[in-house]
Amino acid sequence: MKAASFKKLVKKLSGLGLENFGNLYPRNDEPKTAQISTLCNTLLNLKGEASSIALAEEILDAYKEFNREEKSEFFMFLETGLSADRDSVNKAIEAYQDNPIQTSLQALHEASESRRLELFRALNMAPMGTQSLIAMREDILAALKDNPGLRAVDNDFLHLLRSWFNRGFLEIKRIDLETPAVVLEKLIEYESVHEIEDWADLHRRLEEDRRCFGFFHPVMPYEPLIFVEVALTNEISSNVSELLKEEVNSNKDDVPTKAIFYSINNCLKGLRGVSFGNLLIKQVVEKLERENSSIETYATLSPIPRFNRWLGEELTNLEFLEENETNLASKVLENPEADALDDPEVKKLFMKLCAYYLVKVKSRGKPACPVERFHLGNGATLARLNWKGDVSSNGIQQSLGMMVNYLYEKSTLAQNHEAFEQQNSIICTADVRQLLP
Repeated sequence: MKAASFKKLVKKLSGLGLENFGNLYPRNDEPKTAQISTLCNTLLNLKGEASSIALAEEILDAYKEFNREEKSEFFMFLETGLSADRDSVNKAIEAYQDNPIQTSLQALHEASESRRLELFRALNMAPMGTQSLIAMREDILAALKDNPGLRAVDNDFLHLLRSWFNRGFLEIKRIDLETPAVVLEKLIEYESVHEIEDWADLHRRLEEDRRCFGFFHPVMPYEPLIFVEVALTNEISSNVSELLKEEVNSNKDDVPTKAIFYSINNCLKGLRGVSFGNLLIKQVVEKLERENSSIETYATLSPIPRFNRWLGEELTNLEFLEENETNLASKVLENPEADALDDPEVKKLFMKLCAYYLVKVKSRGKPACPVERFHLGNGATLARLNWKGDVSSNGIQQSLGMMVNYLYEKSTLAQNHEAFEQQNSIICTADVRQLLP
């Protein structure tokens, strides 16, 4: 903590009477991470709401100035300094075993809860506290690789965030050309599936034959948590470039019969593990059904983000391939370019390989493809594999330009969902199965 910042903080704490906290009052000669740790303990001992909010704000402001090493030290304090007290837990266990009634069970629950949870709740009371904690969790996620012990800290974070961002607190809003510019700028920033090139591109995606919906939280009214982009068309789209560049349909008599979900974006890395997508799609379908009675089909045009990486790692282990096929696939993967897409042999081989990846390759019993896991988990059907679906540089690097249509049919959603969750079934069409080796 900078000297000037520390002096300002001491003055504010003195004004709140916090100098009376003795060893819970920071010393100027302490490292700044130690000062913040001291202040966190002080915050946990405060009773007054005004002083708690003021101190929480100062702690979060100080954290924002930390460099990577200082954040790491602070995280270690969260991990080791604010865990549940082992002696208290053991005593509570013994009390419950001696007298297993509701009050002793509640005492055990309270003893086993880490002090981190209490700290995070107190910090959340500060102005912009929720946003600051989401940013802090993003830092913790980045630090997990080098310090797996932080998993306990992250689990506490995730526990609270799932409560704070449950469906009851979220509001679905349509995002259109009348939406405040600050939100529209966020769309450009967070779009990670198909980059929004400029304001003209964004404008096209918000025209009358397009829809964009997002979830918002009351404390973050201008920050979309997740948003989905939809095209209202008369066919199940197979090429995203054509879909994005399609001219506005000015024929008022030509009503859309298809709704194509072509981009879904989780916006905040600090909310990873908090599920929004399945809820959003279901609510968007309900809204579109009310607005457009002509829509008969709901489908996606989805990427296959990890296909090329998987194939590069597993190519030599695929026993169903002939030697010449392995050599051709290896050559294409070494230098994936759009020119290769015009070769019929490349198309036949890679469509087979991609169908195998989507239908047969599993991770912990579920599809290895994360996008597929999401949609099949919602009850969708793996309907069609599209060659040249995305010929952008990103599309070719991810999946040699292939994309997938997942079909959402209301009559089979519940049945498909149960089959996927209970039997790990991959529900797909005959068109997809006939591509399999």
